[in-house]
Order: sequence, then structure tokens, then C-alpha cells
Amino acid sequence: MGTFILGLVCWLLLWLAWRVVRWMLGPFLRWYARPRQRRQYVLPAHWNWTLALADPMAFAQIQGGFADARMPSLRSELQSSLRPALLHQLGLRADMIDAQIQDALPRRLRAHWFRLDLDTLHKDDDARDALALACARVAFAVRTAALLGWIDADTQWELLHHNALRASECFDSWSDYGHALARGRQQWIAKGRADSLGCAFTPADVNAWLANRDHPWHWLPWPLPTPPERPQR
Repeated sequence: MGTFILGLVCWLLLWLAWRVVRWMLGPFLRWYARPRQRRQYVLPAHWNWTLALADPMAFAQIQGGFADARMPSLRSELQSSLRPALLHQLGLRADMIDAQIQDALPRRLRAHWFRLDLDTLHKDDDARDALALACARVAFAVRTAALLGWIDADTQWELLHHNALRASECFDSWSDYGHALARGRQQWIAKGRADSLGCAFTPADVNAWLANRDHPWHWLPWPLPTPPERPQR
């Protein structure tokens, strides 16, 4: 009888200890097990950084195939869906064939990339918020144009680098940039300007991305890291 009672007491103590441990670890376990939207950024930190500027657009439109390889291959149906909106953003005619785009776009981007989306500012637009949106849209447009074969890889990396330098010098952190980007997109669409390549997101979304250890805005350093050699195909 005494052995039975001793065993029962031990079992109760173990059960209570397990309940205490679960109670103490519960918040961490719920945080760790929460659903997360994983991003795949596999390039050197500098080049990941240049692409992460466009992460909200890229994850909405392309998801994994933006920074998960040096030059990912886009599905044909994705290429078709991206093409008209990208041509519109770049100021090119919708009826142009690839050969015409390949001939015109590299020169156009080299001469005007820093003005994309900034030529259409309204007098009451916040210029800094508009710049954040322009940095995101330029990063997305340049990378996607390269994935569609419209510009060569060297031109892509050069323009991405310069665009990232601009963002790194004009904003203080991923938080500063991300919140300016959210405001910049809101003021863009509030004035009737289209953002067919973008996606709706809020300051709360920005805070969640900054806190998410899987998001590049959480783990990439600020400012822009020193560039390594350009990735090769």
C-alpha cells in the first residue's frame, strides 16, 4: 500500500511539473509554431539587400522565384501576367515584341532609372515616402526585366546596386524604409495612380515582417553591406 501511494505521489508530481513546464514554455511554443510566410533569399547579403527592397511586391507576385537563385526561371504563365503591367511601369508600349524591348530598355533604364515613379509626384505628396515606393518599384522592375530576358545580368546588378545605395543613404533602417514604403504606396493609390504589380499592406504588416526571423527585413543588416563580386549565371 505504501509503495502504491508513493508511486501515485511521484506520478502527480511529474504531472504537475510537466504542466508547469508547458505553462512556462507555452508563449514561446505558440510563437515558434505560428504560420510564417517564408522568403528564400540565397544570394550574398549585398545582393539579397538590393532585392529585399521589393519584398512586398515580389512575394505577392513571384513568391519564391525572386531571390532563391542567381537568375530564376519564371513560368510562362507568370511571364505573361507580369508583362503588361511591367511594360506600363517602364513607359514602354504594350505591343512591343521582346526584340524591341531588349533594344530600347537597357539604354532607357540607365538614363532614367532614378526618375521612375518620381516624375508623377503631386505637389502635396510626401517626397520621402514617394522615394521609398520608387526604390521598391525600381528593384522589382529591374529584377523582373532581367528574369524576362529584357536586360542583361550585368545591367541588372549595376542598377540594383545604385538603387540600393539610394535607399541605404536616404533611410535609417528597415523599419524606417518599410513604414515609409507603406505610406508611399497609400499616397500613390490615393491619388488614382495604379499599382497593379504591388500589393496592399499596412504598418502592422511592416511590424510583423520586422519581427519575423524568416523575413529579410529582420535578418539583413542595415545599411547596405559591401558588395561582393556580381553573381554569375
